[in-house]
Amino acid sequence: LEIGCFTGYATLAMAAALPEGGEVLTLERDPEVAQIARDNFAAAPLTMTGKIWLVEGEAMEELARLGEEGASFDLVFLDANKKQYSNYLAALLDRGLLKVGGLLVVDNVLWKGMVPQLYTSLPEERVERNRQRQRAGVMSLVEADKYAEAMHSFNVAARDDPRTQVVLLPVRDGLSLIRRVK
Repeated sequence: LEIGCFTGYATLAMAAALPEGGEVLTLERDPEVAQIARDNFAAAPLTMTGKIWLVEGEAMEELARLGEEGASFDLVFLDANKKQYSNYLAALLDRGLLKVGGLLVVDNVLWKGMVPQLYTSLPEERVERNRQRQRAGVMSLVEADKYAEAMHSFNVAARDDPRTQVVLLPVRDGLSLIRRVK
């Protein structure tokens, strides 16, 4: 399961590594982006045919539907709406979508290095860094902090959930490997 397809690059990489009969279900809410992914899937080698299923819609609604259908997954890749990460985690665990022993791979958990800055920088240092990012056109000051706080909340929720074991890899934007143990 992939939550957040974007152009389909990660989807294709996962599909290429699947054994015979394996499938990737990917969720994307933006119709324009979903079409780009579909075009990329269509241009992929024929060996990908029948391995990728793209569903357009809000991820939380689709996760609820999948839970009602009794679906469960060995691997989930999460790279979607950052402010919803904690809700996605709860849905995956509470609805049994991530199997016991399954792996949740989560991208952007350090959010451009800003998550650790929330607690390691003086407030005025953080404000100045954020102003520099804003001048560079990266993101507004308020929005950047909201994303960093959302990612921190997710990291804490994942770490503190007794059903999970977490390894956070501090590479690029941060990547967490979360194994469901209960």
